[in-house]
Amino acid sequence: MGAGRCRWLVLGAALAVSAGAVLNARAETPQPTIPETHSPSATQGANGTGPQVNPGATDLRPTLGPPPAVTECVGHPDALGVSRVVEIDTTSGPEFGDQYLKTETKFLEPGEVVLTFDDGPMRRYTLPILDALDEQCVKATFFSVGRMAIADPATLQEVARRGHTIGVHTWSHKNLATLGADAMKREFELGLSSVAAAAGTPIAPFFRFPYLGHGKTSLAYIRSRGMGIFGIHVDSKDFRTKSPGVVLRNVMAQLDHEKKGILLFHDIQPSTAGALASLLAELKTRGYKVVQLVAKNPPVTLPEYDAIAEKSLKAKALSAANSPLAKRAATWPVSGEEPAETAAAPAPKAAPPADTPAHRSSSKPFDWANPSNDPWQLKAFGHQ
Repeated sequence: MGAGRCRWLVLGAALAVSAGAVLNARAETPQPTIPETHSPSATQGANGTGPQVNPGATDLRPTLGPPPAVTECVGHPDALGVSRVVEIDTTSGPEFGDQYLKTETKFLEPGEVVLTFDDGPMRRYTLPILDALDEQCVKATFFSVGRMAIADPATLQEVARRGHTIGVHTWSHKNLATLGADAMKREFELGLSSVAAAAGTPIAPFFRFPYLGHGKTSLAYIRSRGMGIFGIHVDSKDFRTKSPGVVLRNVMAQLDHEKKGILLFHDIQPSTAGALASLLAELKTRGYKVVQLVAKNPPVTLPEYDAIAEKSLKAKALSAANSPLAKRAATWPVSGEEPAETAAAPAPKAAPPADTPAHRSSSKPFDWANPSNDPWQLKAFGHQ
């Protein structure tokens, strides 16, 4: 073999090795210790490059997707980090979680968890949660309520800026199983359009039912919209306690049994905001790995609901510009099934109309942050 040909072969081999190294570096961050229950060979497919996820079970093929927004944990070399990123094609309306045992496409291996947060954003708790996630360089999925997103788009945009995945949790957290077809559609579609508009960047077609409650009609409709439907495997039950320690014990006790799973928290709960740093440290100590979920494609919103969401965002911005108090509201002041379509919001201290139910039935001062006297806006949502 000539010397020139040998040099070209050596150069080609070196380039191939280099390309492989770059691909692996983009796909995965450094991994924490593997739990004893986790067989390293079980996490790889036949070619050793990705997970085998019930081949042939559905047309869903979660694969290693794009890297997380932060591929290296700068300044935190011993952080938990993201073990791998799973990209999900939601075209077929796949379902995940114990609530969908008969149809669930399984992609988690023993020792792997997905962190999810419902009901926000709520700045006072969402931001500390984001800081705790950053400290351990892990990524999560936030299922945002449309009304909360319109109330504080800046916080939702901060969630996106820090590299987390944003999904949808309806417009106002109604139980879709209790609604008629038209009301169910409006609750879902307005939530989707509002979260997408408030985020200001592509969100994921990931959806979680409030209270994990659905009927055949709502399930079929949301499947038809090409949404991934997410239940849970582990419930923090953070809405039942103010104690961070109770949240930590709830999660770890369930993980001791489940060994893996989609974990449910709420970023409107102080107990989760207080518990998360310790919980992530405990996950690392026990050798659990965090998996980040991303979507293959963004969701498709409907123009009529996009228009309502955009008007509501503009009204919120105008109100915030005119009144500093508007920036502090927990939720945007709307009272019906969808936002008011007027260009401007009412003045914060104005009296309510004479026929307002809250005015007729309550002697309490009228609260423009909660004009319908809706306890949803200021209290925990209960289960899920």
